[in-house]
Amino acid sequence: MTVFNEFSTIYDRMFPWETRLAKEGPFLRRLFEGAGVQTVLDCACGTGRHVIALSQWGYQACGSDLSPRMIEAARTNARAAGVAADFRTASFTGLDAAFGPAAAFDAVLCIGNSLTLAPTDDDVAAAWRAMHRVLRPGGIAVVHVFNWDRVAAAGLKIMPAIIVELDGRPVTTLRVFHHHESVIDLHLVTVSRADDGRADTQVLTAAQRPLGPDSLAGMAAAAGFEEAARWNGYDGRPFDPGQSDQLLLVARKPSPPA
Repeated sequence: MTVFNEFSTIYDRMFPWETRLAKEGPFLRRLFEGAGVQTVLDCACGTGRHVIALSQWGYQACGSDLSPRMIEAARTNARAAGVAADFRTASFTGLDAAFGPAAAFDAVLCIGNSLTLAPTDDDVAAAWRAMHRVLRPGGIAVVHVFNWDRVAAAGLKIMPAIIVELDGRPVTTLRVFHHHESVIDLHLVTVSRADDGRADTQVLTAAQRPLGPDSLAGMAAAAGFEEAARWNGYDGRPFDPGQSDQLLLVARKPSPPA
């Protein structure tokens, strides 16, 4: 078994990206069309798959990530896809430093359960403020996380397996939760078959801050956002606190009075 501190090496193996983008794309494109979005920053871009897709859909998209290895992988993936996209290494709280004081994106994405990876509640609040700073007036922030209130209340231990094919071999990913007083450890376990036929098991452990929908919305409001909508992930259904496994929170930076 191999335990990774960074998982750029296994991230692209975990998800059926074509299936995932086919599900997420229509929702995002409808949302962006309604908000007049043309420029997008994915501020937790990982290996760049969303930035690449957004560029192919006609948006001016760029990405940032705290991990230099993720940014390196994103640039490699973009070159392979024939996409010219700007990727920069930056933390949630350093977006304006990375993109300059004149940054004015139409939308900022922070999806894939990334925001609650911030080490403290203060860091999550600071991330909201940073997203606010790099948005134009009227721009939107789109945050996607687990419904941590439901995960904590149910004492959820494991989620259904994700199985993808890679080079003709099945790769199985499990998401396992270990609950603590102030954090929930999320273990991402991938199991595949090595060249010698033996099982190759890789593990990433990430401490998540179990901030529920109201806490996240309160931080957004404190940063200067107006809440626009809460959705049950990307399926277009309204968020249900007791039933939804995922939260997709849309917040708008107000425009100045006319």
